[in-house]
Amino acid sequence: MEALHVIDEAFAGCPLVTTVGATSRELASFSRRPSHLYLLDSMGLAPAVGAGLAFGLDRPVAVVEGDGSLLMGLSVIATLAYHRPPRFTLILLDNHQHASAASIETQAERIDLGAVCAAAGLPTVRANDADALGAALRTAREDARQTVVHVAIEGGNSPGVPFLLDDPVAIRTAFTNFLEQPR
Repeated sequence: MEALHVIDEAFAGCPLVTTVGATSRELASFSRRPSHLYLLDSMGLAPAVGAGLAFGLDRPVAVVEGDGSLLMGLSVIATLAYHRPPRFTLILLDNHQHASAASIETQAERIDLGAVCAAAGLPTVRANDADALGAALRTAREDARQTVVHVAIEGGNSPGVPFLLDDPVAIRTAFTNFLEQPR
């Protein structure tokens, strides 16, 4: 939750795509912005959606992805490295588990996903606390290139956070309306 608060503050007013499960519902539990696109039932697709937005928009775009979801669609790393979407920040929240699925361990327990991103040629920075995360996100938002921010977080979910049961069409409509408004 602490990381999500820092992300929400750093990218307030910018398109922010969030991955499935606990990440979307935890963010929505304290911040409902029309600039947030909460992906529901789309595991592994947040970086691809965000990259498409980055190519179509002339402003910073951020994506919040978990290690489990990134592993589900790991080929997106090659796509990002090859196409280099501008003003695009991939924020990888890495807790080495599928926290939304009984905290089952992911391969990130033994595979360093930040190193995978860096090896593919993606500019990658690491953040292990809120201050480092805030600094990395501010730099990424101001930069015209893409950046991966690999964030080590604790496992598990915040207790008592309600499910995000919004109609996906309503989420899309609010997000589309946000994108169409003059800045």
